[in-house]
Amino acid sequence: MNGNSTPIILREIAYNEAGINYGVTSHVHHLYQWYCLIHGGVDIQIEENVFNLKPEESVLIPSGLNRSTHCREKAPGYLYALFENSGLNLDNLPNKVIITPNELRYDLISLVKELTQPGTNTNILVETLLIRLLIGLERSVHENEKQKHCSNLNLISQEEIVERIDAYMRRNLHRNINRKQLAEVVHLSPSHLARVFKQLTGKTLTDRLVELRISRAKQLLLESTLSVSEISLQIGYTSFSHFSHIFRVHVDISPGDYRRSQGNSWKKLGI
Repeated sequence: MNGNSTPIILREIAYNEAGINYGVTSHVHHLYQWYCLIHGGVDIQIEENVFNLKPEESVLIPSGLNRSTHCREKAPGYLYALFENSGLNLDNLPNKVIITPNELRYDLISLVKELTQPGTNTNILVETLLIRLLIGLERSVHENEKQKHCSNLNLISQEEIVERIDAYMRRNLHRNINRKQLAEVVHLSPSHLARVFKQLTGKTLTDRLVELRISRAKQLLLESTLSVSEISLQIGYTSFSHFSHIFRVHVDISPGDYRRSQGNSWKKLGI
């Protein structure tokens, strides 16, 4: 049935009809196992997780994990395959219930028929159908995850993302803010947030944070009696010298001179 050129090495595959008392006690396979429910209901426990399968739903169990199966309400008909994976990317399939999409139903029915009513070249066709189903399921789950991610993003407009990040920065200027913390505020990955923020504002997250800190520093220098060192801490700079350097870079004057000039800063012309 198998050859080294195929992306999987199929070791066992079968379709079974079971009774209402169907159950398989805890055991381990050192192979991938794909278990697909055709009709009825089953609960599959994989390590500590329990998955409730309905008709045309399946699970992919990586090698080395404890698993047990029990009938739920209706006697099941089920398909299982044990195989070595030497070339398929199945990263999105483990640890979840996989729903068979409409476009793969015919292949699933054909696989069951080939197992129960074998014909010419059955072994080759069975393996081919299994590979097609695994690839199709992987693509379907991957696409669903992408759409879910896009839906979550669309629930929050890009403008709202920027507003939330800006508000969070303003409230937490005194803290050591990093990109991961900001990403958690809007439930995006750090890299995705950075792209969205830069695209909409033309500024990096770091640039905007520094801008807000300098703006707050100016306000405190003119409206409070806090020392420059205290202001430095208020806006998140634990090093006074670093704060003075950043302030001078952006305002072209030291914090002390800015306060003494009442904000009437100027650029040295070099003459």
